[in-house]
Amino acid sequence: MPGTLDWQRKAADKRAAQLAMIPSAWRLPSPSANSPPLDVRDRVRTSGILSDVELDITGEVNAQVILDKMAHGEWTATAVVTAFCKRAALAHQLTNCLTEPLFDRALARAAQLDAHFAATGEVVGPLHGLPVSLKEQFDIEGVESTMGFVSRIGHVSTDSAALVKVLESLGAVIHCRTNIPQALLSDESINNVFGRVLNPHNTNLTAGGSSGGEAALLALHGSPLGVGTDLGGSIRKPAAFCGLYALRPTSRRVPYAGASNVFEGAEALESVVGPMATSLESLRVFMRSVVGARPWEYDAKVVERGWDDGLARAEGDDGKKCFAFMWSDGLVRPQPPLERGMRELSDKLRAAGHEVVDWEPLDHAGAQDIVSRIFDADGGEDVRRWIGDSGEPLLPQVFASQHPAMSMYESWQLNKRRDAYRQRFLSTYLATRTRRGAQTDRPIDAIVCPMCPHLAAPHLDSPRPAGLITYTTVWSLLDLPCCTVPVGHVDPVLDAKPPPGAHTPQSVTDRDNWDSYSPEASANAPIVLQVVSPRRFREDELLGLGEVIERALGRA
Repeated sequence: MPGTLDWQRKAADKRAAQLAMIPSAWRLPSPSANSPPLDVRDRVRTSGILSDVELDITGEVNAQVILDKMAHGEWTATAVVTAFCKRAALAHQLTNCLTEPLFDRALARAAQLDAHFAATGEVVGPLHGLPVSLKEQFDIEGVESTMGFVSRIGHVSTDSAALVKVLESLGAVIHCRTNIPQALLSDESINNVFGRVLNPHNTNLTAGGSSGGEAALLALHGSPLGVGTDLGGSIRKPAAFCGLYALRPTSRRVPYAGASNVFEGAEALESVVGPMATSLESLRVFMRSVVGARPWEYDAKVVERGWDDGLARAEGDDGKKCFAFMWSDGLVRPQPPLERGMRELSDKLRAAGHEVVDWEPLDHAGAQDIVSRIFDADGGEDVRRWIGDSGEPLLPQVFASQHPAMSMYESWQLNKRRDAYRQRFLSTYLATRTRRGAQTDRPIDAIVCPMCPHLAAPHLDSPRPAGLITYTTVWSLLDLPCCTVPVGHVDPVLDAKPPPGAHTPQSVTDRDNWDSYSPEASANAPIVLQVVSPRRFREDELLGLGEVIERALGRA
C-alpha cells in the first residue's frame, strides 16, 4: 500500500539522518559474521575509540565528583562533554538508545562554559558543564521531536520545555535525547521510527519502558545523569532492568511544562519527571539543583516546596528506621533472585540495627483495576490522534484501550474510587504506629518491594499482562515517591530454579511468571528493589533512607 511505503520511507530517512549525526571516527566497525556478545557493556572500553582520560571521565559514576573536578579546573567542560558524547554514540550503536544525538550543540555549549570559566574563574551554576541526557519527550527549541510517531517526523520544537530551561540555567549541557515506546505505553521501548532498545546486560532482554533508551544509555555510562518520566513505572522498571538508581517523585515536584506527552490534560493519574543515574548521589545532585532553581517559577503546576539536603544525605542520623517489606503483591510471586535480594537486604538492615516488619499488600487487584480504567478513559482516542494519518500501525507491544470512552460522570466515579483507595492506604499506614513490637514511636519509614515480579524479560511482541505491573502502578495511584536501589546480580548457583511444586500459582499469570524464570538466561542480570515513602513530597527523606540502605549494604 502507498501509505505503508510512505511511512516506512519517512522512518528510514529519519534513521539515516540520525546516523549522520554521529562522526565517522566514533563509529564501531560493522558487526562480524560471528554473533555479537549478549553482554555489550565492555564493548565501549575495548573499542579503542575513547582515550584513557575519556574512559576515566565516563567511568565516574558520581555526578558531583565530575562537577567538582570541573569547578577546580582539573577537567574542562569540553573534555567532559566530548567524552560523554563519544560514549553516548557508542552506546547507541550497541543498544539503539538514542533518538537525537545533540553532539554539535553540546560541544558549542561546553566551549561557552569554558570561556566563561577562563574569564571569571567561576562556574555558571551548580551543574556547570555536566552532560545530561533527556527522554525524547522534552522539547528543545530548534530540535526535531517525533515522540516515536512517524506523523511527528519533521516537527521542530519552537520552544524548550521548562525543565530544559531550568537545567541549562544551572549550567547543564544537554547532549542527547533517548528512545521510547510508541505512545509511551509499553514495557518494551520500541517504535516505528527508531526501532527497539536493547538491554546492555543482555541484548536478548528488554531494557524496559517507557524510559528504556535512557536506562540503556546510563547503563553504558553514556551519560552521568539522565531524566525520564513515570506514569505507571516508566522510570522504575527500566532502572530495575538495567541496574540503576532512579527516583519517581510526587507529581508536580519537578517541572513537566512544555514536554510532549500522551494523556495531556488527564489528571486522575499524572505522569511525573524524575532523575536516573548510576549512583544515589547523582539523584541528590539533580533534585537539590532543580528544586533550588525555584521550578515553580517555570511551571505553574509545580508545588513550591524546598529541599533539605542534610535529610537527603541522612547526615547525623544514626537513629533506628523501620522498613516494611512487601514480599509479594498478593497476585504474582516474585522470581527467586528477587526474593533472595529482599531476604539479604532485610537481614543487613536488621544487622545494622534497624527494625524490619512485613507489609501486607492493600488490594492490589482493585488498585490495578482503577489504574487500567484510568488508562482506558478516552477509549484510545489520544493515541489514535497521535498516530494521525501517517499510515503507521499501532505496535502490538502497546497497551491499547480495551473499553469505550467514559462519560464525565463515569470519570468522576473513577476518581472517587481512587480517592477512597488513597484514604484506605493512609489509614493503614498511620495504624503502623501501634504495630506489635514497635521499636520506634512513629509509623513505618518506608516500604521495600520488588519493582515487578520478574527480572528483565525477553523481548516480546505483545503487551505484558496487567498482573505484572501492580508492583509499580499501585504507588503511582497513591502518588508516592519511590526510588530504586540495586542490591546485587543473579547468581545461577544461589538462584537455582526451584523444583516443580515449589510454588502453588494463584493464576495463569503467576504460573507463567514463575515458570519463565531461567537462571542461565538471567545470569548476572541486575537485582534492583524499590523503596517507597508512605508520604507524598518526602523525596529528600526518601533519598536519605536510600543512604541508610547503602550504609547497610556497605557502600557508603
